[in-house]
Amino acid sequence: MTDIDFTTWFSTREVSFKPPHFVTTSTHVTEESKFWILNNLRGRFALIEASDYITRNKKFVPAFEDPKEAILYELAWS
Repeated sequence: MTDIDFTTWFSTREVSFKPPHFVTTSTHVTEESKFWILNNLRGRFALIEASDYITRNKKFVPAFEDPKEAILYELAWS
């Protein structure tokens, strides 16, 4: 029981919309990177639809409430 972080266990971290103060990243999210977000970061985030103009596929990019977490995500996954 010592490994559980109660601040993230009892809160809804992934929100369904992007508030204006969230910082949007440019690196697309994958299943692996979303798992990394859930396990290594603590703040709220939203997944925003972003179209890829080259392949015309719709992909998602994360937007974070804490700008420091956006920087960590970009450093880890870009």
